[in-house]
Amino acid sequence: MSYWLRLIAGIVVAVIGVVAFAWPEATLRVVAFLFGLNLLVMGVSRTVLAIIARETPVLQRVLAGAFGVLVTLVGVLCVQNPTDSLSLLLLIVAIGWILDGLGEIVVAFGRHEPGVGWRIALGVFVLLAAIAILVWPGLGLATFLLIGATTLVFAGICLVVGAIAGLRSRAAA
Repeated sequence: MSYWLRLIAGIVVAVIGVVAFAWPEATLRVVAFLFGLNLLVMGVSRTVLAIIARETPVLQRVLAGAFGVLVTLVGVLCVQNPTDSLSLLLLIVAIGWILDGLGEIVVAFGRHEPGVGWRIALGVFVLLAAIAILVWPGLGLATFLLIGATTLVFAGICLVVGAIAGLRSRAAA
């Protein structure tokens, strides 16, 4: 079940990234909604995975669940109030990505399952994107869209490839 959830989340996240690429002239409201939607999908899926992953150590499940809830709350902030300034939006998305990246790394670390390398790559990439946004807060909307859409597409691909690797290993077993 967890591989299917990751597969679905990966497809949704990649589609959101493609939409952000395809619609660069979108207003700040649309951009905030898309990135908030991404954070909601990732937060909810991370929380559900933490609940259903019985084979995962309790500490990792608790941390992943806590990160999932926090990412979900940040996503709600983006979706609920998308007309805030660009600086605040960038800060909220960066915080959400930091939490999501850390959650992905925590869950993947120490596990010996197929696709774990993709999960760690996803966490590191999302963390680096968040750091880039925080280090250069004066980014324009176009640059943010480029970094953000690239991050979403890459995150979606990592989730999909990791999920497929897990599904293939289960089918082979």
